[in-house]
Amino acid sequence: MSKKVSEKRYKVTFLPENKSIYIFKGETIFDASMNAGIFLNSECGGVGTCGRCKVLLKSGQVEKVQSELLSSEDKERGYVLACQTYPKSDLVIEVPVIEIEEAVIQEGLLAEDILKLEITEKVLAGIKRLDIRDVKILPRVVKKLITVEAPLIGRSSSDKYRLEIALKQQLGLEDCFIPLEILKKISDVLRKGNWMITVTVDEISKDLIDIEPGNTTEESYGLAIDVGTTTVVVYLVNLNNGKILTSASEYNKQIRAGEDVISRIVYSLKGAGLEVLQGLIVETINELIVEVCKRTSVNPEKIHSIVCAGNTIMTHFLHGVSPKYLREEPYVPVANIFSPVSSKEIFLEHTPKAVVRSAPSVASYVGGDISAGLLISKVAEQEKLTLFLDMGTNGELVIGNSQWMVSTSCSAGPAFEGGGVKDGMRAIKGAIEAVKINPKTLKSSIKVIGGLKPKGICGSAMIDLLGQLYITGIINRKGKFNTDLNSPYVVIDKANPYYIIAKAEETATKKDIVISEVDLDNLIRAKGAVYAGITTLLEEVGLTKDNLEQIFIAGGFGHFINVRNAIIIGMLPDLPEEIFTFLGNTSVAGAHLALINRDKWKEMEKISRNITYIELFNNNKFYERYVASLFLPYTHIEEFPSVKKMLIERGLFIQE
Repeated sequence: MSKKVSEKRYKVTFLPENKSIYIFKGETIFDASMNAGIFLNSECGGVGTCGRCKVLLKSGQVEKVQSELLSSEDKERGYVLACQTYPKSDLVIEVPVIEIEEAVIQEGLLAEDILKLEITEKVLAGIKRLDIRDVKILPRVVKKLITVEAPLIGRSSSDKYRLEIALKQQLGLEDCFIPLEILKKISDVLRKGNWMITVTVDEISKDLIDIEPGNTTEESYGLAIDVGTTTVVVYLVNLNNGKILTSASEYNKQIRAGEDVISRIVYSLKGAGLEVLQGLIVETINELIVEVCKRTSVNPEKIHSIVCAGNTIMTHFLHGVSPKYLREEPYVPVANIFSPVSSKEIFLEHTPKAVVRSAPSVASYVGGDISAGLLISKVAEQEKLTLFLDMGTNGELVIGNSQWMVSTSCSAGPAFEGGGVKDGMRAIKGAIEAVKINPKTLKSSIKVIGGLKPKGICGSAMIDLLGQLYITGIINRKGKFNTDLNSPYVVIDKANPYYIIAKAEETATKKDIVISEVDLDNLIRAKGAVYAGITTLLEEVGLTKDNLEQIFIAGGFGHFINVRNAIIIGMLPDLPEEIFTFLGNTSVAGAHLALINRDKWKEMEKISRNITYIELFNNNKFYERYVASLFLPYTHIEEFPSVKKMLIERGLFIQE
């Protein structure tokens, strides 16, 4: 319902940007920040469960919902949670400065040099050889040079008719649809090119996309885009040879509305929330398009084909379609396959002539990013029984081979991506990415991304830390601290015991970086969901982990996992390490493959149709497995013989 002009409005001014916006009574400071485009740190989407959107109230009167997520010190200094605070007068709000790291941008990535690509960016690290260099360059959208007969006195048929004749005779296009946008410029283009023009054609639909004067066939470009929940990646591709000219990546601006997709669905249901979320993902992509074109001097109007791959919910948001029923039983999407759209329809303003296609989803929580990943990893061609695991907030799984494939998803939550952990952060510069604990001194040695002083700890190090704390005896199977230890690194606080990973004098924040029992509980729940998903899916098809012959781990997060520590904590099955292969970002790699070869696009569509989806939300076996997984490594340690052996050797095994 639209607000009436007579309703009370309050002016909220945000510092240090000195940006003001008016909001209605009943709206929060968080709502004001979203409407004003002010970035506030949040992982819950403004529902009051993460405690990260704290701001300083400089002036004005407010009504606050009391929250235990703010410390007494913060409250005394005047901090409030933006999502739990309602203006009662005009306000001045100071937003804490948050350092937003840009994701690493790689340049000059060539599809034909896939082995070099593996070393520099590890996009497909571990795959023996995918032979992308041998894939035939057969893009769906192509440019072709044609000659149109010039009009003469006595042969003065219309320009449109003579173009149609040329398309039929030279390209075999019968009854080609010519849109109004092209019709408006057809006469000028023909004469400017002296009756020689370049046409851009969709080879599948046979639609005419664009016409240009003269020969511009060498300027044919496309984009492969991974529309990730956390990170968006764009490849700029030369469609004539398949080369990746450059790539760019950035954090999805939707993060300010929540770090997980469920939080974003909740946000999308608030007023203009859906439009805001579409605007944020589109803004992210638009900025990346400008970046890749600027660095290559490519005119974005020469980009005519875009392939996007994202999970089902992100694909809905990109198209401005509400995914609200994906949050309610029986979890039904509006569509698994979206029809091609023009860039203009979804507000990609810099590529006005491009056709956008999104990789087909499999089901409600198994999206087009998985279809793309299965395409590039060739799971559907494997003879070996394969587990494909995309490690992210949602945790999508596929088991199968060339004969059959089944899939599911298990909500692991954002813990391993930095959410729900006090000193957690994403894998950016300054994040601790690896940890090892000395079993004698209990002091940790760390590796930090970028070689800088640490600011926090990312998912890969959390897996290391959980495993190391367990096998050094600092915590027990339930994730509780050993209170008998006399160590300066283990602080037995009655309210929330913790382990000091890095002392204040060693960190960039000048504060201790720690992991607490509450943090450990969140991590154990996350790892438990992943393992329960794997074992339940195997059980549903009458198999066990011992039947698995190879395991592919995909996703930016998955690339950094230490397999041994992931097995120790009971996140991955206890199997020989040599069967695990790390693929990295298969979503953008699959989108790239589908962009340069239209037959691969059809293959990806076939893959998505041939996967059976098994829902775990109401699966009792899953919840039984999940509860059993809330121990390190598992309730029945016999499922992890190598871990049991290690504990016995260290004198840490206790028979229960």
